[in-house]
Amino acid sequence: MNRRDQELLDKQLWGMSPAPPPRYGGTLGLAIVVAFFGGLAVGGMLFAQKSNQPQTATHDAMLTLSLMNSAPVDMR
Repeated sequence: MNRRDQELLDKQLWGMSPAPPPRYGGTLGLAIVVAFFGGLAVGGMLFAQKSNQPQTATHDAMLTLSLMNSAPVDMR
């Protein structure tokens, strides 16, 4: 390969980088996770529904668990 061929090859491959992309050590991923949970918190505060009704889903789950733990053997 002569000098002219090398120059042509350099022109064709001008966008290619021989070095691998930089590693950020998880900083970008951590920022995305923080933004996600921050958005959940802000959305929960902005759109919280104010009601006097008890949380039935939580109550039903606790009732089911308590019945499963204290149910007679023949009911299982």
